[in-house]
Amino acid sequence: MDDYFEQGLLRFYSPHELRRLQNAVVGICGAGGIGSNCAISLARSGIRHFVIADMDRVEWSNLNRQAYVSHHVGQYKVDALTALLHSINPHITVVAHKERLTRDNLLRYMGDVHILVEAFDVVQSKVDFYEATHDLMIPRIMVSGIAGIGGVAPTQIKQLGENCYIVGDGASGIDRLAPFAPRVAMAANQQADLVLALLLDKEVCHDILP
Repeated sequence: MDDYFEQGLLRFYSPHELRRLQNAVVGICGAGGIGSNCAISLARSGIRHFVIADMDRVEWSNLNRQAYVSHHVGQYKVDALTALLHSINPHITVVAHKERLTRDNLLRYMGDVHILVEAFDVVQSKVDFYEATHDLMIPRIMVSGIAGIGGVAPTQIKQLGENCYIVGDGASGIDRLAPFAPRVAMAANQQADLVLALLLDKEVCHDILP
């Protein structure tokens, strides 16, 4: 290996485990609070290949919970996030789509990944994600319930079907409560942790939804 960052990762992984992470392609649907924070944690953990889709630009109102900083304001989120990922590990590759993902086009942009992370704000977009990916055999990690301050931390994992997981408390939606950095980051990092666990065949503690 010719990179000090990745050499450092071998303190924590076996060479086989690191190769598995480096060879995986992670699709992230949305580059806001959940998607940006999840991608950063995965990059720090050894993931090298991303497909990321989001049509929005960074706004000042995003900075309270998303991974971006003031000089990113006005940039497309996928471009700003790509730059952040490269600043962590220059060997990272990002296929960035400045597109709004829908039920009809999601698989066109995310069809060649090994694992999918859903990071949408809007409930209908989450429904569209689930329906569009229902027949895929790859793991899918969704999020529901990340808003507010205090209360039950969004660290629960529930399994829906054979290979779909839902992170969050399932109740504290941003339609009722404001999203703040701590709970958003907790949920995003729980998703990232689940990505690593699934890719490395680690045990996942979760509840099964009926």
